[in-house]
Amino acid sequence: MPENVNTSALSLDSSETSKPVDNRPDMVRVDHVSMVFNMASEQLNSLKEYLIKIARRELFFEGFTALDDISFVVKKGDVFGIIGTNGSGKSTMLKIIAGVLEPTKGHCEINGNIAPLIELGAGFDTELSARENIYLNGALLGYSKDFIDEHFEEIVSFAEVEKFLDMPLKNYSSGMVARIAFAIATVIVPEILVVDEVLSVGDFMFQKKCEDRISELIEKHGVTVLIVSHSNEQIARLCNKAIWIEKGHTRMLGDSESICRVYGGLGGRSGSSKAEKMVFDALRESDHFEIPDNTLIKIHGESADGTNVKMALRGRKDTDTHTVIIACGTTHVNAVMANPLGGALGAPIITTKPDELSEAAERLLYDYKPEQIITIDCGRCASKAFEVLHRLPWHPAITAIENNDGNTWDMSMKLYEYGLKRGLWSNEASLIRLDNNPESLVASPFLYDSKCPLFVASNNMDIDVKDFKETLARGSITHLVAFGAEPFDTLDSKIVSQGIAIERIAAGNQAASCFAITAWVYDRMKRARGRVDELCVATLSLAQWPELLACGCYTSQRPSVLLLEDNTNLDSIAQCLQFVRDRKDDLQAIVSIGNQLALGETELQMLCYELEY
Repeated sequence: MPENVNTSALSLDSSETSKPVDNRPDMVRVDHVSMVFNMASEQLNSLKEYLIKIARRELFFEGFTALDDISFVVKKGDVFGIIGTNGSGKSTMLKIIAGVLEPTKGHCEINGNIAPLIELGAGFDTELSARENIYLNGALLGYSKDFIDEHFEEIVSFAEVEKFLDMPLKNYSSGMVARIAFAIATVIVPEILVVDEVLSVGDFMFQKKCEDRISELIEKHGVTVLIVSHSNEQIARLCNKAIWIEKGHTRMLGDSESICRVYGGLGGRSGSSKAEKMVFDALRESDHFEIPDNTLIKIHGESADGTNVKMALRGRKDTDTHTVIIACGTTHVNAVMANPLGGALGAPIITTKPDELSEAAERLLYDYKPEQIITIDCGRCASKAFEVLHRLPWHPAITAIENNDGNTWDMSMKLYEYGLKRGLWSNEASLIRLDNNPESLVASPFLYDSKCPLFVASNNMDIDVKDFKETLARGSITHLVAFGAEPFDTLDSKIVSQGIAIERIAAGNQAASCFAITAWVYDRMKRARGRVDELCVATLSLAQWPELLACGCYTSQRPSVLLLEDNTNLDSIAQCLQFVRDRKDDLQAIVSIGNQLALGETELQMLCYELEY
């Protein structure tokens, strides 16, 4: 958990007096509750050590505030959700409500009998059978033997353990134990049901069964329910009211839909107060905003290769293609280095797995039937996948640009020489370090559009600037654009000393560098092509990078740039919102790349709102 997570209260309502009076009886009233735990200055292993430390005055205690002045009311029939990040005090709050803990300050009033589902399986004896544990656990919950006898079949049926009743519990899986515990705890109909993370235990079908049982208690018997869950969707689906607790403080209290929307956009994220306010305002303003069909374009395939093929196809729509470039997808560098060549040849760039040509790539080849296929494979990882190319029925020319040792500088030189012989390059070149992965991705639209060769150096490579100057001179290149932070501070000055103008696009950290590069590419493209129509958006997460390898060729017929958002950081989210706000008169659409790994619906809704308003 980042340390600079905000905990100040938030409110969506401008007036509390506008709310209708709720005359339902109070079932739970939490009034200014605080909970402070005394924590020892060190952990000791025995009572003897403890007494010695106390006698020597070497052991100290300090208070840890788990809850700080929490107040809320749960009315009869409410399904009340408590949401927050790990360590926020959610479970502590439920234990106070259940009577397990006494608050340090304030008080908690309960009007009804409680069935607490706080620690499923507590009190089970793993040496005993399931049958024996049903009676044992029932007794601990206050059920008589006659009551268990009466409901025994119901418990066993719900838990689905009929065949394993006489098996020792130590041989049960944790999910099976949870089933038994849940079945025992919910066999009665309480007035108040307290549920702590129970719905995250077990497999999907068990979770669904638990939800159905809780829904039955609510709908048929009017049971009041308090639920703690890490799942934003679960709280929004099951609850009508909710409270968001962050590090022991109340952040928001109100209807569950609004709470979950704001928590989904702000919860657990680090960032400045200014950034949080901007994101909070965007969440509030864009609520219920319906995105017009032409404002948001979603592109995703069944796999990363499929997504890249769809990007390439959309970028080359209604355009004849004589050449296709296929890059091995084991590393981003193949596709990134292919961008200048693809732009110079007007060729789509697609990716493939190393062991076999992806189905999406094969479909594209059969659709276009290109005269030439160029494969890019640094380290020769995809030789097996590329074998099928020689068996294509229209017999295209196959050109393999590859090396054996995976040296990216050597691979850059091979691509440079290939283009140089054919007069493909512009009068500037680009330089990037291998480890600057996301920086190279956001630079891809520029690399494709400008046809400037790219040189990729490993992070520990000391570039011989004199040899580099001679290499550039053979292509009449006098200007160098470097992307990302440079680990060797003297490189830029060495390059300048050789009479080569260098422009470095970077900032203080990776996310800031990516943003700076996107803004720079935007300005360059607008000057070169007169407009930038679309903004491609994705997350900064490493897991999504394989889906972004065709962003360069996407810009072929659609002037666009790629913006990466760190959706765990409020400053990055706010920066992206501001980016759209400042350029909304130029941009026509937001293009979301990827499926499960892409930006979430709320994040896209905020960006589209900025574009429209």
